[in-house]
Amino acid sequence: MAKLAFSKLGLKNNNQIVNINYNEQIIEVKQYISVNDKLKLISDIINNTVDEHNFCNPVKVKVYLLIGVVENYTNISFTEKQKEDIVKLYDLIQSNGLFNKILAAIPNEELNDLLNSTWDSADAIYTYRNSVLGILDNVSADYDNVNVDVNKTI
Repeated sequence: MAKLAFSKLGLKNNNQIVNINYNEQIIEVKQYISVNDKLKLISDIINNTVDEHNFCNPVKVKVYLLIGVVENYTNISFTEKQKEDIVKLYDLIQSNGLFNKILAAIPNEELNDLLNSTWDSADAIYTYRNSVLGILDNVSADYDNVNVDVNKTI
């Protein structure tokens, strides 16, 4: 079998955008975001949804995931003030049907990849943190913090 140089395939990043109309506004919806953008989005979701028991609240995951989809896949921007109450922002977008329009414009394979990766990451973190190794790491970190605090008081 003859080798084929990868560069001869002429591959380019998918920068395709689909426009949707909502309340007489044109919303641009990306058809693909880079793996780096997905990794950052998933990391932000996990960091904002894990509770004190190392459990990612599924409702919080849904809220942060859908807001993240809007931020990363569309040209819609939010102010810092709006993002202070993420639940209110979610309710506004969800109750007006905007999420459904945006999600329908993203290819199923792309959306499913993001959803599966998010839930797989949440599950992996929960599994690790509740494993023997994860518990030992947590105890070790707690022990190190106690040592630091004791040394500061002397």
